[in-house]
Amino acid sequence: MGRTVMPVRYEVEAQLDELRRYVRCLRSDDRKHFSRLYADVKRHISSISYANPLNPNELMQWSALIEIEKKIEKLKNDIDRHVHS
Repeated sequence: MGRTVMPVRYEVEAQLDELRRYVRCLRSDDRKHFSRLYADVKRHISSISYANPLNPNELMQWSALIEIEKKIEKLKNDIDRHVHS
């Protein structure tokens, strides 16, 4: 029998779980930010799974960057609305 390939969703979860030791070493404020990024990446698990990469690390990073970009854009729009009101 051939080797069973773990579904990407489980692989993403496993890679995030491997970061637990790293997270424990972070300052509490940094842990809070990491938790938000973790949640952002989890929102993209379906897209990552659809892409079916051998190693989902890169797509996990892109997912976090997409969410950061969305937050930056929202802040810019909020500032523009505030300045022009």
